[in-house]
Amino acid sequence: MRNQKSRVQECKGEHIDLIPGMPDDVAVDCLARVPHASFRSMRGVCRGWNSAATAPDFALARAEAGANEDLVYLLQFGNPAAADADGVAPENAQAYGVSVYNVTTGEWRREGAAPPVPMFAQCAAVGSRLAVLGGWDPKTFEPVADVHVLDASTGVWRRGAPMRSARSFFACAEAGGKIYVAGGHDKLKNALKTAEAYDAGADAWDPLPDMSEERDECDGMATVAGDRFLAVSGYRTGRQGGFERDAEWFDPASREWRRLERVRAPPSAAHVVVRGRVWCIEGTAVMEYRGERRSWREVGPSPPGLKAGTARAVAVGGGERVVVTGAIESEGGGTGHALWVFDVKSKNWTVVRPPPQFAGFVFSIGSVRV
Repeated sequence: MRNQKSRVQECKGEHIDLIPGMPDDVAVDCLARVPHASFRSMRGVCRGWNSAATAPDFALARAEAGANEDLVYLLQFGNPAAADADGVAPENAQAYGVSVYNVTTGEWRREGAAPPVPMFAQCAAVGSRLAVLGGWDPKTFEPVADVHVLDASTGVWRRGAPMRSARSFFACAEAGGKIYVAGGHDKLKNALKTAEAYDAGADAWDPLPDMSEERDECDGMATVAGDRFLAVSGYRTGRQGGFERDAEWFDPASREWRRLERVRAPPSAAHVVVRGRVWCIEGTAVMEYRGERRSWREVGPSPPGLKAGTARAVAVGGGERVVVTGAIESEGGGTGHALWVFDVKSKNWTVVRPPPQFAGFVFSIGSVRV
């Protein structure tokens, strides 16, 4: 049997079979079944394997093989309580960084290749790309315009074109293949009504018309059609903490913002779009917004033990499941952090207790299927 070294040397020459004696299409089907955690090692075997694993149709091959994995990326603070038996906390325990929960396998890991992440940065995903945007400079505590982009299929990070406006605590979501940001506040803590859209493929920003109102600490999501961005609630500069109950959505065809009334219910809730419907997660039940009637209806129980006002939510698997992160009430009266996975079909919640090093506060959450 040829050893690994000779195999790598051979791959550097003329084209050879991806797997000796096997048609390339069959070999790709085999490679497509490799777990995502082993992608980096697989790509390092030879140029042929690297080319196969980074080709646009590799994702389709994984889907056809039923090998897709759903990854949830969490922008969170390290947990200083996660010290070892000698009282030594993990390196960068209190840093704000990127953690990954594999919903398919149940595995946890820290995204070690990630660049330094600004405090309270937010994330959103387009295809296999995850963008980390804005937040606070950890030294000056002023908003930044920084953008970093991860290709989850390759594990490679790159610096993206910065936002046109430095902002923090803004609405952020993918819609129609672009990442939208709107509202938030500037370095003087003034609420913003500016908005822009990011094309991750072209690495370019499109300045959008202003919203009708300033919206600090607003939520962002895609609307029913999936191609329109919705900025929910927030508050104006003069009404610190006075959250509005309305929203605005951006129509890319007309390039205009349109208002929706009575969308936020209750205040401080997490919002997520599931199969074209806006869900509100908080209180005693999961509620679905019925836009045609401007009303809410119950679609399932609330995550058991979730502390009000702490939830972040994201849909995974094409809307098959919803992942929620937040504080959980413990039996002793204290609180910790947990994840809840909601099966949309059975309407059941599964509580996931993260390892101590992944139990820090989560500010933003995004998902990628690879």
